[in-house]
Amino acid sequence: MSSTHKQEKTANPVKALGLTPSQAEHLLLGYLCMQKPEVDCKKLAELCDVTPSSARTVFTKARRKLEKWEEKRTTGANKEADEAEQDGTTETAHDDAQN
Repeated sequence: MSSTHKQEKTANPVKALGLTPSQAEHLLLGYLCMQKPEVDCKKLAELCDVTPSSARTVFTKARRKLEKWEEKRTTGANKEADEAEQDGTTETAHDDAQN
C-alpha cells in the first residue's frame, strides 16, 4: 500500500464533504436513531474501493465505536443534569435554612 493510498483513506471525510461538525454529528446520531438500519455492503465496498467483507468489518467496528461514543455522550449529559439538579436542591435547602 503506497503512502498516497494511505493518505486517501485517512483523509477527513467531514472536510472532504464540506460538512460542518454539527452536520456530521447529526448524520451520525441520525444513523443511530434509524429503525433497523441496513447497509448494502456490496455498494459500500464499491464506494470505499474494498471487498464487501472488508466493508462490513470496517463498518461494524465503526458502528460500535459510534454507539460507545453516543453512550458516553448520553451518560455525560445525564450526569451533568443530575449534578445541576443536586446543586439546585442544595441551594434551595441552604436558602430555606437561612430563612
